[in-house]
Amino acid sequence: MPTVSLSFRNRGKVKQVCRICRELGEIKAERLCAECVRIKSQISVRFAEAVRGTIAIPAERRCERLGCSCGACDGRTLDTHPLYLFDLAGADQREIHFHPRCHELWLEAVNGLNSGPEQAIDIIQG
Repeated sequence: MPTVSLSFRNRGKVKQVCRICRELGEIKAERLCAECVRIKSQISVRFAEAVRGTIAIPAERRCERLGCSCGACDGRTLDTHPLYLFDLAGADQREIHFHPRCHELWLEAVNGLNSGPEQAIDIIQG
């Protein structure tokens, strides 16, 4: 019995470089890959007050510890990384750690989209 290859399904799909993580893939909203879109939406949900600007955002610090949980993606950090110390009601203090990619998405979410001169690179898969 002869077989037929249906490789035409992927023809013509445009792949671009994500403007945050620089990975090649299908680009979703705001020139971001699917993983960056997911992380950015997590940031908007988890830190809604910071994104809306209803709480003050402290100065960025650097954390030297390894294995901290990233506040955006829940992954563990492997190197020095950005840290924010939030003073909450009472004497409570909350530490929020970020991977470099998650930190870029955090800054974008709380400061607004950076509309720099970056351009996506298109590659047509054929």
